[in-house]
Amino acid sequence: DLPSGGLLSARAAGATKPPDRDGSARVARSLKGRKMPRKRALDGALLSVKSRARVAKLETRGLDAGEVLPAARGSEESIGLPDESPTDGEATATGLDDGGAEDDFALADVPSDTLAAVMMLRNKFPPSVPMCPLALKTHIYSVVNDRTAVDRQLEELNRNNKVQIIKLASNRNDYGVALWEDYASAVCACGEDRRALSGGEEGIKGASELFGWFLDSLVARISHCYVTDFQMERELRAFLASVEGADPNAYDEHITLLIRSGLLTRRTSVHGGYWISVPNVGIFVKSLNTGRKRLLGIVRRRKRGEMLQWDLEKVKLPKTTLGMPFHLRDALGSGVFEQIETTCGPLLRLANKKQSEDM
Repeated sequence: DLPSGGLLSARAAGATKPPDRDGSARVARSLKGRKMPRKRALDGALLSVKSRARVAKLETRGLDAGEVLPAARGSEESIGLPDESPTDGEATATGLDDGGAEDDFALADVPSDTLAAVMMLRNKFPPSVPMCPLALKTHIYSVVNDRTAVDRQLEELNRNNKVQIIKLASNRNDYGVALWEDYASAVCACGEDRRALSGGEEGIKGASELFGWFLDSLVARISHCYVTDFQMERELRAFLASVEGADPNAYDEHITLLIRSGLLTRRTSVHGGYWISVPNVGIFVKSLNTGRKRLLGIVRRRKRGEMLQWDLEKVKLPKTTLGMPFHLRDALGSGVFEQIETTCGPLLRLANKKQSEDM
């Protein structure tokens, strides 16, 4: 308890602050007048102290301290430290490169949104249907919102033999999409199945090589889901001419064999030609048409033509083997139902009554 005079005399006698050894106080006083936040000023002072300490350490190692530039703020990159990253030769020798080639290879293997949707829907195909697993284009629309991108990617995938598009003879303009591996397995199974050669076709020359030619030399080279009459006749006659003992004039017999095997269907239009198909697709189309009518009948009998999706999924559709989830994805992707989010869950409402009546 010193009096006021004693306190002044103590200050005058030299009872001051401890000495500034690291220079932080001096830097803080120099930054005091600048217009910057207090935290930024303290960070700058601390970084300046660390920079001087790092320069002293480099000088002790025998390095030129003049190359080290003090930084007001930043990391070690801003104070000019030597670059310790390996050179190109060292990276190649140790294998620690940037991985650009591997990244490009990995990106090339990443499937597009459409191909990923086809893979997912393929695994959900009902196993009770005895045919090649496929996904409807309307199913892809229910997963991927951009329909223009879906159509463009499907054409590209079909050209690159990633998928095979198949025209379905249903009540609508439906297309099925099968993975190329599944489609190739179905074609090879037709060639191995001797029942496809029943009815006197065993004597046809080139019948055993026909299915391999159909897959590798015809379907793999076309970019559409159909083949014209001119192209089919030209390619088939060239194939028969290359087979020993085969008659190039036996064109109709080989076409009949492909149709009976389920790999081709007649294209009933003014252009003619043949649609690319898969065996047992008629069973699938019949079940698809039946399930669509049953589903629309259930929703149409409601008061306002609407029903909760959860309640609709519990209903069993008679006379169809595809199941309710399969038909719901088809109805949502084709725009038959309008999905509305409610507090009780998704509500399905008939979007177009005239369209549903035509179906």
